[in-house]
Amino acid sequence: MAQGDAGRRRGGLAWGRALPVLLVAGAGMLALSAVRDARRAAALEAAERTRVARRREGPVRAAGPGAMEFPPDRWDMVDEQADQSFPASDPPGNY
Repeated sequence: MAQGDAGRRRGGLAWGRALPVLLVAGAGMLALSAVRDARRAAALEAAERTRVARRREGPVRAAGPGAMEFPPDRWDMVDEQADQSFPASDPPGNY
């Protein structure tokens, strides 16, 4: 047997063993990437739900219970008006 035949056989055997390992590793990386993307999308959705606008005065969120991270069980017109007037010092105009 010539030296070239032995080298080809050894190289072919190595690829034959390595190919399944590489395929499993690639599938694992794809699955990990999909999980990471799903987590990132969920985090972005939660951040958008509780979005905070940055201004010079500091963080200010939109008014209403929908913009709260932990909204109260009850929410009436007085709560809404007080929430809309904050952080201004003026009271609501319909008193």
